[in-house]
Amino acid sequence: MSLLVVLDQLGARRLSGADFPPRDPLSPVMREQVEQLASPAWKGRKPGTRENEEAARYLGQQLEASGVEPLPSVGSYFMPIPGLRGGGRVGDNVVGWIPGTDPEAREALLVGAHFDHLGETEDGLVLGADDNAAAIAVLLAAAPLVRAKQLERPVFFTFFNTEEAPYFGLPTQGSVRFATAPPRELGAVSAIRLAVVLDLVGGVVWRASADTLFACGAEKTSGLGAMVDSVQEQGLAVRRMGIHLVENLPGYRPQPVSDYDVFRDKEVPFLFLSSGRTPRYHKPSDLPDTLHYDRMARSARWIAALLAAVDGAEAPLRFDPAGEDLPADADTMRWAMTAAATPWRSIPGTGPLSAVRLLGDRARVEALSAPGHAYTPEDVLALERASFRLQCLLYSFPVCFTF
Repeated sequence: MSLLVVLDQLGARRLSGADFPPRDPLSPVMREQVEQLASPAWKGRKPGTRENEEAARYLGQQLEASGVEPLPSVGSYFMPIPGLRGGGRVGDNVVGWIPGTDPEAREALLVGAHFDHLGETEDGLVLGADDNAAAIAVLLAAAPLVRAKQLERPVFFTFFNTEEAPYFGLPTQGSVRFATAPPRELGAVSAIRLAVVLDLVGGVVWRASADTLFACGAEKTSGLGAMVDSVQEQGLAVRRMGIHLVENLPGYRPQPVSDYDVFRDKEVPFLFLSSGRTPRYHKPSDLPDTLHYDRMARSARWIAALLAAVDGAEAPLRFDPAGEDLPADADTMRWAMTAAATPWRSIPGTGPLSAVRLLGDRARVEALSAPGHAYTPEDVLALERASFRLQCLLYSFPVCFTF
């Protein structure tokens, strides 16, 4: 096996956008939007800077062009985020909506993604194409598609600011501020039927996952997993994962990784969409030409179709903080481990130790598919470790395989 892995990796390389020439009609506009947001002129859109404010104004213009209206109660697309302890404004969330066809609707749908990034770091200027300009472009592409579906419930398009450190987890985080002081048109955050949050949806480094979008958190809401599975978009594989497979890191408490966290804390049904971290995460190499624009276009169409399905569902969505779907977790991890442990299909950077661990992970998750299998805490830990090692390889952080 070690020899096969060595031979396999001799010709292995990380994939990039050049490996997936855009052919989808939505892709060129999405690329233009990513190139603008991740342009050197905007220096990474760091909160508190002129460039962050320029990016916010650009997003307001793009929402208007996409047919997303400003909120009447706000009078614009911009909702200020005040600083801590009475400090000055740290930036703006950019928020618009598509009103529903039913003026008596008591629930709303929300889609969101953060638009800020790091800017200058010790590694150099980080412009944030995948993190998170790609997600912004996906939601902007989805907006006209959502409008065309004429949903009964209103849909809020929320571009959160101040998601990156040092704001994450604080009252000044954009999504936390939105949930703490929602607009009058929404009322209470509890009125959200479903919040869909995107982060890192453009990158690709592994051929086997090139057309995959991971959907996390559906297990916390009754019936949502079935809706996710029922919505199909040609050329896109949406694979469900429990949010615990993303958050549970060895030696740490569960670590939330994006803006979905505040909605979960408030027991709002949520779905977190991502294609996963790549070695370009928070690096100067996270540039527009590294993204898979056709997959992003398919993701936009899939999101619009999902919102229509959720809007049309008669049964209410019920949030369950203890909800889990371990068979779905096992299905996704079995697919991933089978591909990753197969010579000539492995993830770039896989070495002999990684391959041995992947073979063990594959054997464990395959055992979970036995008819009538009763899941144990040890099974849950095995799934989490398998997910952790997969993420480490995709992120090019092989020390994870010592766990």
